[in-house]
Amino acid sequence: MGQSREAGRVVMLGRLVSVTGAATAIAGVAAWMTVRVQLAAERIVVPSSAPWFAGQEVRGPHTAFAQAEAIRRTAVEATGGRTYGEMAADDPMAAMAMNASLLRSSLFTSVLAFGTAGAQVGIGAVLVAVGAGLARAGRLLQEANS
Repeated sequence: MGQSREAGRVVMLGRLVSVTGAATAIAGVAAWMTVRVQLAAERIVVPSSAPWFAGQEVRGPHTAFAQAEAIRRTAVEATGGRTYGEMAADDPMAAMAMNASLLRSSLFTSVLAFGTAGAQVGIGAVLVAVGAGLARAGRLLQEANS
């Protein structure tokens, strides 16, 4: 009787882990889609000067990264290679360099959000697989104890 009860607990644990994994994966997909929709709403198009994805709308991590690189290149060219941190406050290019820096930071935040959401989906999938394995092991134990 005790072994059958323990096997039942393993089955329940497996189901709990699987449900947790599914919820985790769904939350990751929701986060990915939220960032994607918000970026798309800005209607940003990667400029032709970008090294990759020129002419494409910014909707994902790769296009966001390409846009950030295009902004960096433009800002470096306009400031003679200086970053915002290297400029005096009264430098006429400081405001442009600051805006470029802020835009790049925002784009990199979206890249990070995509990465985190993708990892969350992956972790959720692993939890579903582990939970299914636990539930199967528990059922096999129940059958062996019958």
